[in-house]
Amino acid sequence: MISDSVPAQAPEPEPTGGTPSITPAPRPRWLIPGAATVVVLAVAIGLIVGLTLIARRPGGAIGAASYVPADSAIYYELRLDLPGDQRAALRAFLGHFPLLEGDKYLTDQLDEQLDKMTTALPSGYRYSTDVKPWFDGKLAFAFVRYPSMLSGATTAVPDVLVLAGVKDAAAATTFIDRVRTGATVTSTSHAGVTIWSATGGTTETTAGIPQQFAWAITADQVVAGTSTDLVSKALDSHSGAQPSLASRDEFTAGLSRLPADRVLTASVDTKALFAQIQTDFASAQPSAAAILSQLAAQSPTFGVTGARFENDRFVMDSGATLPAAAAANTDRGLAAETPEDAIFFADGPSVGKGLANGVTYLKGILAASGGIRTQQLDQVESALGGDFGSFVSWMGDTALVAGDTKGAPWVGLISKPTDAQAARSKLLQLQSLLQLAGANGGPRVQVSQADHAGTSITTIQFEASNDMPAWVSTLQYAVTDQRVVIGSGSSFVASVLDMQSGNSLAASLRFRTALDGVGGSPNAGEFWFDLTALRTALEPLLPAEGQQVYQTSVKPWVAPFDYMVAANKTDGQQVESRIAIVVK
Repeated sequence: MISDSVPAQAPEPEPTGGTPSITPAPRPRWLIPGAATVVVLAVAIGLIVGLTLIARRPGGAIGAASYVPADSAIYYELRLDLPGDQRAALRAFLGHFPLLEGDKYLTDQLDEQLDKMTTALPSGYRYSTDVKPWFDGKLAFAFVRYPSMLSGATTAVPDVLVLAGVKDAAAATTFIDRVRTGATVTSTSHAGVTIWSATGGTTETTAGIPQQFAWAITADQVVAGTSTDLVSKALDSHSGAQPSLASRDEFTAGLSRLPADRVLTASVDTKALFAQIQTDFASAQPSAAAILSQLAAQSPTFGVTGARFENDRFVMDSGATLPAAAAANTDRGLAAETPEDAIFFADGPSVGKGLANGVTYLKGILAASGGIRTQQLDQVESALGGDFGSFVSWMGDTALVAGDTKGAPWVGLISKPTDAQAARSKLLQLQSLLQLAGANGGPRVQVSQADHAGTSITTIQFEASNDMPAWVSTLQYAVTDQRVVIGSGSSFVASVLDMQSGNSLAASLRFRTALDGVGGSPNAGEFWFDLTALRTALEPLLPAEGQQVYQTSVKPWVAPFDYMVAANKTDGQQVESRIAIVVK
């Protein structure tokens, strides 16, 4: 029988001022001692059970974020307490997996499993008696300062905060006092709160960073970090002496667009991350830093994400701020030109411009890094008959699609060209380059043209070999003023040219229902991944000797996954997306 009581311990005296006090020990017992066990136990809860019920708590709170400095690069908050409707929704979600006993993760049986795991740790503590009495089920992580990646940098260890929610500060204090027994720790007071800290057995890491771990207990949090200064900064953020993430306008605006009940909240300060990368490049490759600055100027500056269960699906909602107004939501109509049996479909507006910019940035970074000389890049572009970006800049609204028809896989691209003549010219140049390569020792290539209801289809046939699957040995493309269709195999291009709307992916009720579930059309980009069709296509390829293991041990876990679907929506400088993983 596991007792719910925590053995009483005499508390250590609190320091009365800012002068550090020292608790001596006969010998150091841990490299990062004492209170780090709190973090290990709390993280282990998440790793073992994923998202589990600890207690019923109201949703939507951002208590941990009030301790996080406003300029933190990355923040994650896990709601293991499953607020609001999330207990019932998770139970329904787990019910789709026949081998999964949901009650083990949603009732007190969980305590027994966690006790087995925690008692196996060197510390020997029990979850049910040492953690559960004070832990409220909220666990947060923040990367306050993203470290330099340069070799030999003295800031190779990031400033990291770990925050574990507290429902009983006295019980948390008792546990921490037990944990630090036998370790050499120091304590100081900051704004009336005791901060404990410990240093590892060695003075410095190879990067020159002291191995320090610090923590404090407040009325609602165990605040742990990689230095005393960092924990002090967290306390100042909470008190209002310094700005906190919870008070940052972009963060609160992002939260306002998320469902109130969720199991995960995350934010990323993309601008801050780019700033550190640019600083690294400015030191190591100054010429590349300017190119990266241009890329950063077109990237989202700040994003917020939330995740929740909705009975038969796991949903992630995200919102980000762009540096300039985004393209308007449209119905591009490309799903209506895609075969109904497509396993994968992803489309977006004005794809060519973004791809061309990306190619230009990549080219500049490669040249600036010294790995490839500008002269070499110029020679390649000369051989191609144009700069790299020109081979994609003609693409307008474009979809990448893939599927499997009667055991024959296919991959294709459907694009509305902004310049059909440029598309013809660039595809002809690539065709000529492939023929030239074949004449100079590469795979032999045969090229032919055939009329298909008034449209010329070009077929590029590669010589069959053991290294090349049959389904990729044939490429075809066709260009009209309205469409460019490129695909593998000998039937995809013709099927798109002949497509009747009633036989398309857009006509599929399953696809339309899925898309409506993430915002529907019009939008600024949509994504479809048919997990059931993918499994069905792969199962015949399994060797006979593996079928029994697959049927009994693998299929019950993968068969419930039905599809993944996503859509982006824009509104001025805001872009929002919803992604759903659906089970059946």
